Formats: sequence, structure tokens, C-alpha cells
Amino acid sequence: MSSLKLVGASPPIQCTTVFLTSSNSPFHRNKPPNLHVKVYHDNHLTLKTQALGRDPNPTWTSSSDLTSHASSEILTFRLFHGTLGADTCVGEANTSVQALIEQSSSEQAQEAVTQMTEDISKLTISSKTEKILAPIEAIESVGSTGNFSKSLNTVLSALENIVKVGDELAKVHPYANAAWKLLTSVYKITKRQQEIDEKVVKLVEAMANLYSFATEADLVVKKSKNVEESVQNIAKQTLECALFIRDYLGKGFLARGAQNFLLGAGQRIDEMTATLLELKDTFDRGITVQATVMTAQILDKVQTLEAQRILEQLRHTRPGSVLHCECLAGTRVKIIADITEQLMTQSKTSIIWLSGVAGSGKSTIATSVSEYFRVLGRLGAWIRFARNDVGRSDPIVVLHTIVLGLANAHPYMEQAICKALSRDSHLVEAPIEKQFQELLLQPLDTVKEDIIGPFIVIIDALDECAQDSRRTMINLIANFFPKLPMTIRCLITSRPDADITRGFRNVNSVDGKSLVTESEDISLYIENRLFKIQQEHNLESSWPKADKTKCLVSLSGTLFIWAVTALNLVEEAFQPSICLDTLLETSFNEDTLDQLYTLALMSNGYWNDPKFKEFATFILATIALCRLPLTDTAIDAILGLEDGLTAQILTHFGAVIQWSPGQSAQTLHASFGDFLLNSASKTNPWFFNIAEANKRLTLGCLTLLQKCLRFNIYNFPDSHLLNSEVPELAECHLPPGLIYTSRFWGTHLADTEFDEQVAKFLEGVLISKFLFWLEILSVEEQVRAAGITLKIAQNYVQGKNYRIETFLQDARKFVSVFAPVIAQSAPHIYISALPLTPRESIVRRCFLSFFPHLLDYTVPNSWAKLEKVLWGHTGWVNCVAFSPDGKWIVSGSGDNTLQMWEATSGAACKLPLQGHVSSVTSLAFSPDGQHIVSGSGDRTLRIWDANTGAPIGNPLQGHTDWVRCVTFSPDGQHIVSGSDDNTVRIWDISTGTPIGDPLQGHTDWVRCVAFSPSGQHIVSGSDDKTVRIWDTGTGAPIGDPVQGHTGWVISVAFSPDGQHIVSGSGDETVRIWDTSTSAPIGDPLQGHTDYVRCVAFSPGGQHIVSGSDDKTVRIWDTGTGAPIGDPLQGHTDYVRSVAFSPDSQHIVSGSDDKTVRIWDTGTGAPLGNPLRGHTDWVRCVAFSPGGQHIVSGSDDKTVRIWDARTGAPVGDPLQGHIDYVTSVAFSPDGQHIASGSEDHTVRIWNAGTGALIGEPLQGQTDYVSSVAFSPDGQLIVSGSDDKTVQIWDAGTGAPVGDPLHGHTDSVTSVAFSRDGQCIASGSEDHTVRIWDAGTGALIEVPLQGHTHHLTSVVFSPNGEHIVFGSEDETVRVWDACISASKPDHMSEHSVCLPPKPPGTFEHGWISSATGRLIWVPGFLQPDFCMPWCKFVISPHGVMVLDLSKFVHGTEWAKCIKDK
Repeated sequence: MSSLKLVGASPPIQCTTVFLTSSNSPFHRNKPPNLHVKVYHDNHLTLKTQALGRDPNPTWTSSSDLTSHASSEILTFRLFHGTLGADTCVGEANTSVQALIEQSSSEQAQEAVTQMTEDISKLTISSKTEKILAPIEAIESVGSTGNFSKSLNTVLSALENIVKVGDELAKVHPYANAAWKLLTSVYKITKRQQEIDEKVVKLVEAMANLYSFATEADLVVKKSKNVEESVQNIAKQTLECALFIRDYLGKGFLARGAQNFLLGAGQRIDEMTATLLELKDTFDRGITVQATVMTAQILDKVQTLEAQRILEQLRHTRPGSVLHCECLAGTRVKIIADITEQLMTQSKTSIIWLSGVAGSGKSTIATSVSEYFRVLGRLGAWIRFARNDVGRSDPIVVLHTIVLGLANAHPYMEQAICKALSRDSHLVEAPIEKQFQELLLQPLDTVKEDIIGPFIVIIDALDECAQDSRRTMINLIANFFPKLPMTIRCLITSRPDADITRGFRNVNSVDGKSLVTESEDISLYIENRLFKIQQEHNLESSWPKADKTKCLVSLSGTLFIWAVTALNLVEEAFQPSICLDTLLETSFNEDTLDQLYTLALMSNGYWNDPKFKEFATFILATIALCRLPLTDTAIDAILGLEDGLTAQILTHFGAVIQWSPGQSAQTLHASFGDFLLNSASKTNPWFFNIAEANKRLTLGCLTLLQKCLRFNIYNFPDSHLLNSEVPELAECHLPPGLIYTSRFWGTHLADTEFDEQVAKFLEGVLISKFLFWLEILSVEEQVRAAGITLKIAQNYVQGKNYRIETFLQDARKFVSVFAPVIAQSAPHIYISALPLTPRESIVRRCFLSFFPHLLDYTVPNSWAKLEKVLWGHTGWVNCVAFSPDGKWIVSGSGDNTLQMWEATSGAACKLPLQGHVSSVTSLAFSPDGQHIVSGSGDRTLRIWDANTGAPIGNPLQGHTDWVRCVTFSPDGQHIVSGSDDNTVRIWDISTGTPIGDPLQGHTDWVRCVAFSPSGQHIVSGSDDKTVRIWDTGTGAPIGDPVQGHTGWVISVAFSPDGQHIVSGSGDETVRIWDTSTSAPIGDPLQGHTDYVRCVAFSPGGQHIVSGSDDKTVRIWDTGTGAPIGDPLQGHTDYVRSVAFSPDSQHIVSGSDDKTVRIWDTGTGAPLGNPLRGHTDWVRCVAFSPGGQHIVSGSDDKTVRIWDARTGAPVGDPLQGHIDYVTSVAFSPDGQHIASGSEDHTVRIWNAGTGALIGEPLQGQTDYVSSVAFSPDGQLIVSGSDDKTVQIWDAGTGAPVGDPLHGHTDSVTSVAFSRDGQCIASGSEDHTVRIWDAGTGALIEVPLQGHTHHLTSVVFSPNGEHIVFGSEDETVRVWDACISASKPDHMSEHSVCLPPKPPGTFEHGWISSATGRLIWVPGFLQPDFCMPWCKFVISPHGVMVLDLSKFVHGTEWAKCIKDK
């Protein structure tokens, strides 16, 4: 911006020219623009300014009398840039003469100019600046050939003088101090450095020249007061240059020559040199540089819209209320200097952990350090945990906040992070380890050479992180942060809690510092605050007396929070002097802080007023117990108080509660929350019983939910859209407190004792508002909280209210099955989830009648036992286990990895745990759930951190063959393993070493081991068909081997009481043994038809679960040995591992079919005798048109005809094929039979005589799998494993046209339509294709829907439908002409199907032409009836989808019944 005076006007007109620059500006950022302005009248040049270079006050080259022009005439101002002798117009503006005159005559403008002139004349340099400059002696100019060391000494001398007076100019001091120390280190390096680049020399010379201002003291005194800020900017820029020089010299000659470093360094030096020149010019003119120069990093912070869009994916925490200010100037100087210096200096420790007791000032120091680096432009991220703000504790949110902060801090980091997000749009949903690796570590690694100096990440109050996230955060910092480039440094603050201390203790990258508070710091703070109070309240200048100040300092001890609270109390008092006297007269004991809080509350509240006491207690309890900070209006709503009452109460507690009207209320310090929750304060009037307070909060939450929840509360516009695709949802204003109550009513319920009133309110909300509550959780991305909350509620009413208990059990199932779609789209709670819920579901019965305009589907009566199939492993799943708390599942596989899964959602929650180099054969959780042990074919055991997935220590080595089984001892201190080396080993978990010698006695592979519940015994099972019991302490066998199995013993387990052992064997039986006598109990449990691979007791010991090579899971009654229910079927290969969940409600199984399955633990006789005659498998059969005969084809290479009534063979076998007969068919008149064979031919037979007619039909190049006659008998069609369909002339045997190509796998079945115009073919590519029988052209796109090979296809007699059979165990009936018209099972306005059927499911979704239509859960997908399908015949019955009443899209909200 520059001001131009038009001196020809009367009065003079003050014009302002504004120059806007950006990253796309044509002007070089470090060169002065050659700008000038020309004024035109009638396109004639009237006025012109001189070139505007570094001079901000250009003058006009001539004058013009504007009064000679008519007032309406237009003047044109044009801005020109002179380059290479030519003027380029870069902008213009038009105005009238009258407008200029009116503007110049404005009294307000005149007054402003006058005032500005007066202000400028009064500006003088401050005494602080004089003190800085006074000690600096004259510095000799450095010549162009000057010595590097001499120039560096010049700068050091000037900086050292600034440092000496640094405390008197607090803003300049930190930067100058840091620059001085860095340059000192550079100076030492240069003594050894032989190859100093010429440009670096010039840069240092420029730095020395900059400090020559010290010789111009007389001139400086006359300059503006703002010269202080110029000095500040000079110090900052010197620090930037120092960082660059240090890194430049530290790289060495070869490193500097690599990767185009010299080219980049040269450019940076040029830019920094130019910046130094600009700063010197700025100082000479006394004009303040208004922004910190970040030339060394070339920080051009122009955020593109695309980068902003990409970064919006990150779930970062937004800055809340600032609870801590910076340290008072002059306090905490040493600790802040130590921290900032260490963070700025290269060292082996990239993480500083500052620990101290509550109230010692850690957060204030963190705030000061963050502000220091923020001003420098080097603050990457600042995160502060708060005990009552659980949203900030989510490790993913913390990671995203760091990522976003670093992206905003430097354009190179922003570009790298945006690239990572662009490459994988689902990266933000990945497990935290994968996100850390690909969203932070890898991007930073790619740009670390381009970033000079450190960027700082500050994590404050780690001890206030929510307990369920705290362990993950500690492990993330300890195990992952050290992997970041050294350009990223971290400061962590916390109380010295045991788990944090333990987590950081042996981490080399963490430097622990204990905070020690100096009394001088507290004294300085108290004196400063008392002076402000004295000024604000107009107290006597002598107030307070020195002895009172000294007494306050003494009472504060080492706790800054004590001083802060005490002075808050004094400041807010009506009479501060009296309040201070009262405070000092109080007799404080060791718990001075608690006494101070008592005094703060007592002196500011009307505790003798019963109403005040009641409401104040409720409000303080709510603030202390809430999981997120609440506004005063939200507290009113939750507690059912009169509007404004909370605000009125909070005005009394400003000394301890931070709050302003309409804002969140929270304790000024965490220690005050501890004080409120301390049971020792029972005698105080504000004391509250925590359980009773939580009851009040629970009732308040439930009441608010009942009052405010309603259908479509967010006014969702379109069911085709996902929540993430409707940005206006975030702007929806819900009633105060509703989001909080939706998220946390279960948390408060968990801390409430059972109460009938609470149960009644709970029932009311669930029975009427359950689905509406899920809407809130859906949009607020809190669906995971639903399952946790419902589990808490079920435990609350268990055994006390059967009706609510059964509803909650069903509701948990509802949420578990439909969580994926609830999380994605709120409308589909109704559109998809509700109508696809089983018919006996209580949720369905409660709510479906209120929504008459939904789809109707033939859903099963009850929930499927199989809840989820977890896909991810690429090899056999050999072993699975639940974590002790039931939240996680871990699986081990032949792909050499372990995978962790979230038990509720089934989502993979971490990257595969990699480290083994052979198959993972066995695994187990430690009793506390913190560790996982795995055994492998690589002969080792590994221990893993269950929270981070990181390996702990080295592999445990000692076995000489495959490790087949592992488990933890009950106390978690030991591990036992069994191996193919025939031994059992016991290991010490702390050292990773074996304890004693191997336990020897088995004579074959040890396949299974288990500890007794007491930990005193070990049981093992072996391929030697025996079970052995061992003494854990001595390793000696107890008694003789337990014998009885006739096959390998593959699995063993102790009962929970240790009285019994269960074993599973290759003899297909399960046996139960008495632990004390080793005798078998009862007969073997029989039912499996193949090896029993795994067994386990339920936690209560009443049931046993077993898995077998017969692909089934069976549950047995421990007492009777009888099987419970039918086998659990679903796996398609051997079941190798089974386990009960801790609550016995679920079973998890792992199989060679590469899946993990989760299960819920909750006949037709043949007609007549079999037709015997074939000597091998019968592959195909068909009835004759009259039904009198049957034809069959067999692997014995023959075709046989049978009498359908008697079952007797008719004639001899029809022989001729030289390979398996795969397909047979009668001609329409019954006179001929066609057969297809794996000999690649089709043969035609006389049905009456059995004679072969003509030669074999040859042409296809692989097995012929299917044949069919046309309705008129003139044509035969065949399908082959060569992926083709061939049409033949039935009379001549000649092929008709070329083979029909299109399938991508074997053609398994073919059929003609009734009119003979079309042919349908089914294939192992899971599709059906329809062809024109006359031309061979494909009529329809492939019909998809089956999930396995098609085995048969046939047209209905009327030609309107096609029926397909598949190996997925379903029969599907399709409309034969899908695109011709809309099926009658669809509503007239609801579904606009694509012109051709699309594929099956995309992440569970079925889509229409307009968008996502329905989401189908996994248990319904295998035999789901698609919208374009008539019905499906499956093992579960006939499935029909009726869309006749279905509304969706923008009409979706009409699904509810009219009021």
C-alpha cells in the first residue's frame, strides 16, 4: 500500500494505491517492483508518479488543476510495471473528479491525517532499545573479500550484547539468544571446515553488514518507536540464517554435491541475502516489517482449494478455550530456555518429556514454548488433553491434528501429505499404525532433505488423556514418534504417573525432565498480579505490604496453581484487601490447595440458601463428571433447570471455573476436579455422592432424549447420499445438550446403582426413540458408542427387568449387524436395516409398523448364528483368540502374519503383525490383554504389544522344530510352548529366556498345551496319542500319560475350575478327563466326521466348543456330553481354531478357507430304492418328455436308460464315449438322446434302440459339460470348458455358425427358451448370458448375482423367467426380459433400475440408476433376491423382494406413517 498526493487539487487529494501480491505475482519477492501510476483524462496522460521501488512515498512528476475539469468527467488511474525498457499495465481503476473532491473534503479524512501527523512526531525510541544498542561498539565494515570467521565474529559480538540485555526486551531476547548459540556452534565448525562456499561467505558478510546499525546511534534515536520490532525481526532472520548455515556446513562436501543440493542451497542463500538487505533498509527508514521472514524455508503459504479439500478428511481437534496463558516475563526463564534450545539443536533425543506434580505450571510452560515456536513459524502442532473432553483423547484425532498442523506449517510437508491422501482415499479409515506410516512417516521422509531446522509438536497434559486411549497414546509416542525425521521434535508434558513413567523409561529418544518450581518465579508472578489488582481496583499504592506478599509466596510453595487460584479469588472479590487478609489469616495445613479451593467456594457462594446449595451442587457435579465440556445452556437442558440458572450460578465461581456466557464451562485446573470428587469433602456443603450425581445426570440425559429425539432430526435430503456427502449436516443446530446425551448417557448409567425410576425412563427411550437415537450417532460418527452403551444398559438391567433386557439384547444384535450402514448413512437405519431385520426381532416388532413405505423381504425368522466373516488373510487361518475384555480378536495365518480385528464391527484394526518368516501356528493373549504371544513354523515365539502391534524384544529361540502351540500363565509372567521337537518349554516373559530344561516325555509332536487356572500345572497333547500333565514349578510329569484316544491329540484345555481337561483328537472324538485321577469322564463325545482340530471350554465351564476337519463347529454340554443344537456350518475347509468370547455369547473360529467367522451361541426320506447299475459317479440325469423313462450319464463313460416307474434299466448301457459323460438330454419327441462328455464330443443316440446316430459332434476343444435340444428338436446346443457355447444341427451333426464367445470360465449349463429364439448359458464365471439362437449375438449383459459357479440354467415353460442353480446353494428366478418393463413387485415411483442389471454388491450396496438403493448385511447376501430377480430358492426358503411400497432418494422421509 502506498499513498500518492495529487498536489494539483485544492485541497490536496490523498489517494491510496494498494498492491496485492501472491505466489503467482509477476514481481520477484525479494526485488523492489518498478511500479508507477499514470492518470488519464479522455485517454490523455495527465499525471505520472516516479517509479515506486523501495520508496513508499512516490511523488508526482507534475501537477494538475482538477478544478478545470467538469465534476462528472472520468479519470483513469493505471498501474504500470517497467521491465526491460517496456511498461506493462497490470491494473486500472476509474473514478470521477467529483468523487475525488468529495473524498478529499471529508472532515473525517482531514482529522485522520492531522492525528497521524501528530502521532508520528511524538514517536521516539524506547529506553529498552537504547539499552540494547548502547553497549555495542562500532563494527568495522567487512570488505567484499572479507574473512568468513571475521564476519561471523562480528555477528556474534552484536548478538552477545543483545543477549546480555535480553531480559529487558523479552520479545527480542529468545530469538537472539538462540541465534547466538547456534552461530557459536557454527563458528567452531568453521575452524575445521576447508571448503567454504563463496555464497555462504557472502551471506555471513551480509549478516555482519546488517549489524552495522550500531555505529549509527544518533540516527537511530530519531527513528520510530517501532524500531524494537525491526530489531526483533532482524534477530529472527539471523536465527533462520544460522539454522541454514549449520545444516549446510554439517553436510560435508560430498553430501552438498548430491541431489542437486548446491542448486537449491544457492537459491536459498540468494533469497536470504536479499531479505537481509531488505531488513537493513527497513531499519534505516524506521518502518516495521510486519511478518516474520521465513526465507530459509521458502515458506510461501498460499493454500490452494484442492489442498484444503484433501486435508478436510482429517478428523483433527479444533482449538478449544485457552486455559493457560504464557509464563510471566522473567519467570521460568531457565527451563524454557533449556527446552527451546534442546528442541532447536540436533541431538539424539527428539522427544522431551516434562513431568511435574499437579499445579506446578507444566501447561503454562508448554503454552510459552508453543508461542515461541509459533512466532518463529515452527510450531507443527499443539494438542492439549482435557480430562472432561474425551473427543481430544482419540488417538486417531491426535494423529490427524499433528498431520494437519505439519501440513499447515510447511508447503513441502503439505504437498507430501496431500499426495498420500490422494493416493488412498480410505487411508483416514485405516488402522492407526498404517495411518502413522503412510500419512506421517513416509511423507515426511520424502521431504526431510528440503526442510531446514526443526518443527515442534507439543502434547500437553498427557495424564488427562482418557483411560481407554491413554495406553495407545503412550505406546504411539514411545514406539512410533522416534521413527520420525529429526526435523520433527516433540515436547510432552504430564504428571509423573506410573504408566507414563513406565512407558517412557527405556526409550532412548525420550529425555525426561522433572519440573522444579523456583520460589523466585512464584514471587515475581504474585507481585505482578497484585500490582494489576491494585491498579484495577484503585487501591493505595502501598497495597499490599511486602510482608503479605512474602506470606502469599510462602503459602504457594511450589504450586503455581495455588498462587493463580488465590489471586483469582482476590481479584474477583468485592473488597480485594479484605479478601487478601482473610486468605492470609486462614490456617493452612499440608493440603493447602484443597483448603484454598474450599475458601474459594465458601467465600463466593450463598451456601446457607437451600436452593443455591442444591443447584450449585448439581452444576459443580455436572462439570466434574461430564465427559465433554458443556455450555451453560446445555447444563440447564440436561439438569432440567430454568433457562439461565446455570449461568447465574457460575458467576460466583470465576476463581475456579473458566466460563463465559454461551461457552463451555470447565475447571480452571484438573486438580479442582479432583477436589470436587474427593470423598474427604463430605462435610462441605457442595459435597455430592458420585453415584447419585450420575443418577441425576442419567435421568437428565434420558429425559432430554425422550423430549427431543425425533425422526429425521437432521432433515437428511436424499437416501442415495452418504452422511459424508451432505456437508450441511454439520451446520444443523440441535437442541443444547442433545449430542452430549446421545453419546454419554451410557457412561453415566454405568456409574449408577440400579434404580426402578432409571429403568422406567430407560425403557421409555428405547421402546420409542431407539432408531432416532441411532440417527444422532450416525451423523456424529459415534456408531461404535452404540454397542458399548447398549452393553452397559443390558448389564444394568440384567436379571431385574426382563423386557428391557431382551430388547437390549436384540438391539445389540441390530447394531452389530447393521453398524456399517448406520455409520455411512442415517436414512438407511430405516431404508435398509429395519426391513431386513429378522421377523422375530424385537426391534422390528417395535418399529416396523410405524414405517409402512419400506421394502418387504423374505427375511429369516431369527438372527443368523454366523454374525460376521472376516476377510484379510491370504493363507489358512490357523489360530484365533478373543482378548480378555472381548473387544478384540486376533488371528494367525499361514501367510506368516497375525491380524487384529474389532470384535463388534469385524474391522481390521491394525496392520498385519509381521515378523515371523513361516506360518503362524498358535497365539494367545496375556491375561491383562496387553500382550500377544505367537508361535511359528520358523521355530520361534514372538511377543507383541497388543495396543500398537509392535514386536517386543527379540524372538524367543530354543525349539529345534516348528512351534505348534503357545499360551500364557494365569499371572501373565510365563509362557508355555509345545513343538514338533517333541518337547514343552516354559519361558520367562520379562527376559524372553527359557526356564529350566525342556519338558521331555512325549514321543511325537506336541500339538497343544494349556495352563491350569492356578498356574501350577501344564497339560499337553501329542501325536503320540497321549495327554500329559506337568508340574509348572519343577517341570516334572505328574502321573502316567493319559491314554484313550486312538488318534493324534490335537487340542487340550482346562475347565475354568481346573477339575477337568478336555481334549480333541484325530480319532474324530472329544474326551473329558478328571484332572486329579487322569480317568476319562463318560464316553467320547461323538458327532464330528473328521479330525477334531480344536476344543475350548466356555468361561463358565458348562459348554465345550470343538472345530473339525469336517468343516463344522459343534457345541457340547459339559455335564452330559450331548451335542447342543446342530453343527455350525459355514466354513468351506478345515476348522483349525475355536474360542469362546469372555461373556460366552459368541464363538470365533478360524479355518483353512482363509476366513474367521463369529457365531452366536444362543428331515426328508428318499423315495424307493436307489437305481443301481453305473460303476462310477453319476454325473447327470433327465426325464423323457412323457415321464416314462430316465436317462443318466456317468464317470463309467456310459449312458443308461431307466424305467421311471420300476427303476429297472432299459437295455444295455449306451457305450461310445471314451471319457466321463457329463450331460444328457431327451429330444422334445423323446426319440433321441444327446450326451456330452469330457472326451470333447457330443453324441446323439436312438432312445428306442440305444444305437449311436451318425458320428460324434466334434469342434469344441475341452470338456463338453452341458447339452440341450431346441423346442422343435432341430438344434442342439452345448457348453464346454473351453468357455464357448456351440449350436449344432441335430439332423446332420454339423455346427451352425461359429462358437459363441463371451464367458471367461467354463460353461457349465445351457438351455433353449420355450420359443427357441434364445439360449441361456451359465458359467463358472458366476454369470448367465442370453444369446440370440438365430444369429449367435449376445442379447443381454451378463446376469450376475450368484457368488459361486453356475451349475444349471433353465427357462420356465411360459418363457417369462429363467431359473439358475449354483454351487452357492441357491436357485434364482429372473425375469427373462429385464429391460422390457418394470416388474410388478416394484412401486410405480420408487426404483429406476439401470437398463441392464449391474453387478452384485459393492461394499454391501445395491445401486439403482439414481444412486445407492439398499444396503444388505453379509448374512443375507449369498441368497439375496436382487430387484431385477423374481425370487430366489435357497436352503433357507424362497426369497422375495417386494418394492411396491418402497420410497427412497429425495422421497425417503415419506417412509414413516402419516401423523
